[in-house]
Amino acid sequence: MPDSLPLSPDGSLSPENASRAGAAGKGTKLVAFPTESSYAVGSTGLIKSATRRVLQVKERSTLKPLAVMVHSTEAAKAWVEWTPLAETLAAKFWPGPLLLLLKPSAQGRLLTFPEYPTVAIRVPSHPAARAMIAASGVPWVYTSANKSAQPPKLDAAAVLAELGPDLDLLIDGGSVPAGDATIVDATGDKPRVTKVGQIPAEAIMGAPAA
Repeated sequence: MPDSLPLSPDGSLSPENASRAGAAGKGTKLVAFPTESSYAVGSTGLIKSATRRVLQVKERSTLKPLAVMVHSTEAAKAWVEWTPLAETLAAKFWPGPLLLLLKPSAQGRLLTFPEYPTVAIRVPSHPAARAMIAASGVPWVYTSANKSAQPPKLDAAAVLAELGPDLDLLIDGGSVPAGDATIVDATGDKPRVTKVGQIPAEAIMGAPAA
């Protein structure tokens, strides 16, 4: 079973534990962690063997690319072709459960496979996830911490029961809210909502122009 790291009473990771979790992910270890929309499992996005391991543990087809998490909007801009629409949406909804579909930058091609024209990128609002990713110094690929076709896991015990033997590290954040991230194509001038999650489509469409 994986090692487990607790959160501080305020829901954050201590600097020591953030560094430990960040180093694990950067070193291609599989880490399960809480977000504002269920538990996730992820690892560095810069090494394809780590990406393939996440897909294997998820039992997920490689035809469905993994999303990316970074710790800040400025970090995101290094990996994708930033647009005025992305700026507007990020200013309103990041950190939070919003994935922006954007074309990868030259550097961002490292985060996906050649056949995928866009990258889905997000800055999580959960302080533990953000601290861990910041400490790693790299973008992470991730997916929900459950087997394909199974419901998302909302507490650490459920994650352990389903994925425990395949994980290297678990950030135990107790219970987290149910729900998915909303996905928006932000490559053009107007948002195109491709999946509605915790952020309703009406809020996306009503975001003021940059």
